Amino acid sequence: MKINIPTDWSGVTIAEYQAIQSVLNEDAEEYDKNMAIISIVTGQDIEYIEKFSLTTYAKCVKALSFLTKPLQQKKVKKFFCKGKKYRVFSDVYDFNGGQYITLMHLLKDPDKVMDNLHELMAVFCVPYEKKWYGWKRVKYKSKNHSEVAKEMLEVPMSIVQPLSAFFLANYLKSTSHILEYSVKKLEVIKAKAENQLAHLKADTVG
Repeated sequence: MKINIPTDWSGVTIAEYQAIQSVLNEDAEEYDKNMAIISIVTGQDIEYIEKFSLTTYAKCVKALSFLTKPLQQKKVKKFFCKGKKYRVFSDVYDFNGGQYITLMHLLKDPDKVMDNLHELMAVFCVPYEKKWYGWKRVKYKSKNHSEVAKEMLEVPMSIVQPLSAFFLANYLKSTSHILEYSVKKLEVIKAKAENQLAHLKADTVG
């Protein structure tokens, strides 16, 4: 089976990261969580992922080990996403009144930070306007916030995390090395399976 799986944070969008955090907060078995995470980042249905061999599963888990590690990425001043250009505000002192009010509203409930991550990024990342002569810098407009927030769902975490580190720090730790631990457990499971298979073959021959 061939699948496209990210190997660093640039391959994980805000929407996918929010979904991963939701999975990690579920009361489920480690294996089930890992399968759900693989499904999220590959875009494949969980039914398809469940057909993976133990070897394929282990490779996916190892490839996703970057999810347990902090980003080492510099802040950017501008970026492109889905053909649109955005200007990044990294200092709240540069905000206009609309940005500041919206930010304070979104940060009122700390428990909603992850759910509102794309909304928060819509405050920090203001789109340029495309003109016949190029891209025009414009101010943050509250009336466009919802539309920009939807666009932010597709932005890679490699751009988001350095900008939002001050309120994302605790969330990045919540992966709790679940994937790394799974790799070690796989070796034990695989050894047991091979041992049982060997006994089964021996009984059949006898």
